Amino acid sequence: MQFSATEKVYIWLDFFDLAEGEKRRLLRLADSPIKLVQRFTEYEAFFQEIEKKSVFQDMVASLCDNGAFFKERMAALEKQGIMPIAICSDAYPKEWKNLPDAPLVAYAKGNIVLLQKRKFVIVGSRRTPAGALKIGAEIAKDISQTFVIATGAADGGDSAAIEGGLAGGGNVICVLAGGFGTLPQVNLSLLNKVAERGLLLSPYTHDTTVRTYSYEYRNKLLAALGEGVLVLGAAEKSGALITAKYAEEFKKMIFALPYFPGVAAGAGNNLLLKKGAKLTESGLDVLETFGVDILKEKPQIELTKEEQAVMDALRDLSEAHISELSAKTSVPTFKLMAMLSALEVKGIVVKLGGNRYAPV
Repeated sequence: MQFSATEKVYIWLDFFDLAEGEKRRLLRLADSPIKLVQRFTEYEAFFQEIEKKSVFQDMVASLCDNGAFFKERMAALEKQGIMPIAICSDAYPKEWKNLPDAPLVAYAKGNIVLLQKRKFVIVGSRRTPAGALKIGAEIAKDISQTFVIATGAADGGDSAAIEGGLAGGGNVICVLAGGFGTLPQVNLSLLNKVAERGLLLSPYTHDTTVRTYSYEYRNKLLAALGEGVLVLGAAEKSGALITAKYAEEFKKMIFALPYFPGVAAGAGNNLLLKKGAKLTESGLDVLETFGVDILKEKPQIELTKEEQAVMDALRDLSEAHISELSAKTSVPTFKLMAMLSALEVKGIVVKLGGNRYAPV
């Protein structure tokens, strides 16, 4: 990828230890990125004011080495497959450009073409129940041919969205809460798959560590990125609710899975539904809201008479212990275990743990 002179200035500026606000102030003082470089030594007083005289000296030195510093830093990024995208670039996410605190440079690893496509955000807390994760993965898979699935990088709801999006064709963008040098190890193998087939995107330079406020900023960027936001699971206080809050501010559609009253892991979801979020049970709910035509229906899953009876009982009970199902269906427990395993394989039952099951 070739960079314009202006793009190079933004990227060069991001290589140094300056806060985003400091970079913006510096650019305003210079009136343009090109003028900043041309007259850089005139801004020494600014660096004295922010007590970063050593940074100023490093930046001056980098401008007097015939481009060696810039080439070295770019080569290091290229070696890791990381592409810097300046805010003035056509490749930069258009949904971020008008944010007052948009990152001046975004860092991408993977297919940057996905940034120009329609995007839909799916998020959920780390404690999202297994049944909701299963539904979330199916929704992500179903809508990933129409939308690029945008999510975070944590386990739980984010992972379900990633897995579903990858299963549906690989149209996935993960927005990170830190630099590429601080990828969450718990999800590293899954994130590597995203880098190969989708896109990892960070608003931070390589070695930026994750701080408490980083998550809220990431959630804000996520909300801005998508045409809508689906919350798979959220307690009363959850990062997923912060994403929904920003989606509301940006006047984006909010979707939420419903939960039984009293289920702590879904209290935030039910609150969103009370406030007007669209109750969502399948990808169809999302696609129809955006006026997307469904060209073909999913093939019906064939069930035996006993399997149908088990599914009917599960839907009546919502979730049940295997002994409850046995009593309700008159199917012996040993036989029921085999049937439930088969229904799991068919993708219509999920095991919750402790020999409890729920329908998908």
